[in-house]
Amino acid sequence: MEELDENAQQRRETFARYGIAMYHAQCVEKSLAILVSSVFNKDFLPSNPDCREEIQDEVFSKTIGKLLTRMRKQIVVPANLDRKLDDAWQKRNWLAHEYFWARAGEIMTTRGRDKMIEELTGLSDFFSKVDAHLVSICKKWSKRVGVPQAVIDENFKRLIQDNE
Repeated sequence: MEELDENAQQRRETFARYGIAMYHAQCVEKSLAILVSSVFNKDFLPSNPDCREEIQDEVFSKTIGKLLTRMRKQIVVPANLDRKLDDAWQKRNWLAHEYFWARAGEIMTTRGRDKMIEELTGLSDFFSKVDAHLVSICKKWSKRVGVPQAVIDENFKRLIQDNE
């Protein structure tokens, strides 16, 4: 494998940090879809498995903004979570649609890339914390409605095995 010079290594690190931040942003989006489709959907549990799959397929095609709108119709979102989700929505859209344009000058310099790496690390941490909050809501709901941990573990195991 070819040895990279310092600038190339830093550019690679910048793009890797961007990828990690987008990954965590997508985790927030998908956790929100799970909440909207099941946890906050009174029709989910009484439905048959095929109907539940249709509900999830439909919701998983939605963007974070549409998911937030739908969630707000389903429940009263606590103010602190609502602010975090609005912030996540804005940051995710900026990251996906504007980030590299907004940082066109910075990406050309070592100091600018250092700033971007720090910024992207912060965004990744933010999205990761928001996702952890959403996942904790899902876990509490799963426990409350009696979804056995073994079922969750089996699905997680299958997800990993399907991609090995």
